[in-house]
Amino acid sequence: MRRMLRLTLGILLGLSAAQAIAQGAATDYPSKPIRWIIDFPPAGVSDILTRTVGQKLSESMHQGFVYDNRPGANGIIANALVAKAPPDGYTLGFISQPLSLQLTLIPNLSFGLKDFAPVALIAEYPSLLVVQARTPVDTAKDFVAWAKNKKPSIAYASSGAGGAQHLAMELFRKVAGFDAVHIPYNGSAAGMIDLMGGRVDAVFVNVPGSLPHIRAGRVKALALAGRTRMRVLPDVPTFAESGYPFETLAGFAGAAFPAGVPKAIINKMSAEIARVVKMPDIEERIYNAGGEPRYLGPDEFGKYLREDVQRWAPLIKEAGATPET
Repeated sequence: MRRMLRLTLGILLGLSAAQAIAQGAATDYPSKPIRWIIDFPPAGVSDILTRTVGQKLSESMHQGFVYDNRPGANGIIANALVAKAPPDGYTLGFISQPLSLQLTLIPNLSFGLKDFAPVALIAEYPSLLVVQARTPVDTAKDFVAWAKNKKPSIAYASSGAGGAQHLAMELFRKVAGFDAVHIPYNGSAAGMIDLMGGRVDAVFVNVPGSLPHIRAGRVKALALAGRTRMRVLPDVPTFAESGYPFETLAGFAGAAFPAGVPKAIINKMSAEIARVVKMPDIEERIYNAGGEPRYLGPDEFGKYLREDVQRWAPLIKEAGATPET
């Protein structure tokens, strides 16, 4: 009996010591610069948002950030580096929607959701249904009626098979009941050029990539796959407003550590990001870039990631998308 009591006491003391060490580490954290791995090239949406938030974090946490752009393979290179980094709180990853798609689209990845410790959702970037300016439609309902009657079927562009643009249109087709031919491009820009040139009929795009063309009158935005209308496009209705039970299709931007980082450090970083995201100047910059500021903490962001993977997985399989198609 005494032996059991001594063993139990030893375990409790060990746990208390571990908690104290972790709490002490969080109190002193960060004691050196933090490496922030970014999944896309400099000057893109991911890069600009990371550096904008990172600058504010540096001021409040009194440590710098080393921005490490690791583009390639639609974010796989960056995500793999984050997943395999030491769990000491000094490697942070910019996590975005390609991660949700990769986990279903690409077999035998070297990482999974279990390899990440979600820190915070920062912003969402809803998708838009866009057509060429001369297309004789002005609403999503007009578009569906036109698509159903057009012979041959409409052609739509995407940035590649199995990507968000491809899957968004496939989901819309399924909901609205029209046929369309998928034309995959190597990236979003080429598809937008062909849309403006009349070589394809429609495309789902994110707001940052399409806003200049919408404002210039080169393309028309018909509906937004978001929860509410956007400040930068107040006249564009959501799909729900347009009469379609269309799930929110938003690209997202967040931060995650590799799994195993102490909870106290995760919570400290998340609280700092929450404070930054709610700053009026940061909110304004996100809005002006075509995003929607939206903070979620570690547990909520973890749930958000799991649900995003679950939402896309059946659609990827139904569309027969593979990395090579």
